[in-house]
Amino acid sequence: MQHISTEQALQIPQHLKQHDSHDGSSPHSSELRNKNQLLSDDAVTLLHSQNFPDIKNLKVESFKNEIGQEKSFINETLKNKLSEYQISHNTRLSIEKNNFGALEAKGSVLQSDLEKISIDLNNNIAFKDAFSKLSQQEPTLQYVDNVVKIASAYGVSNNLFNSLISDKNEFNQLNDIAHRYEALKTTSNANSNANVTDTVQAKSTFKFTLNA
Repeated sequence: MQHISTEQALQIPQHLKQHDSHDGSSPHSSELRNKNQLLSDDAVTLLHSQNFPDIKNLKVESFKNEIGQEKSFINETLKNKLSEYQISHNTRLSIEKNNFGALEAKGSVLQSDLEKISIDLNNNIAFKDAFSKLSQQEPTLQYVDNVVKIASAYGVSNNLFNSLISDKNEFNQLNDIAHRYEALKTTSNANSNANVTDTVQAKSTFKFTLNA
């Protein structure tokens, strides 16, 4: 691939039009057009690389390991609660935030036990922090993982996703992307009548389920 400056890349389409208008009848016009086409392809490649971040640089596996720690902590805490209240370790238990922002336990357990577990979890600062972090980052990770897989498999570009990625890798940590993603969803929901290229799903209640 030939190396050309950005200025040259922007000027190439104009040069091509001028050349075609003056040399259309030249015996060498076909050969010249082929050479110009190569330069045109380089120009497109150059402009594309400048306008879109390389999503292949995103460390998706690292992101998964990062939230894996939060998941393990939440998982172990809930297992200990089942043991503490002498509930079968195979019992399905889900945790989510209610309308008031408090953690609430749900499952096929005595209501009195569910209430006790809910109180315990709300008094556990470390658990609340881990749940809040996971509730924000896991939906973002699922979105990032899907987009990267599709882009790698089919070579398609996602304009919405590109807007969430910084051209500086140090600002592409999962927490950074999650904040931008949440801000985008909030803006989209507030302006539901606006024209958006890619539809952003409404924010749904996050739920963590033990023994799903």
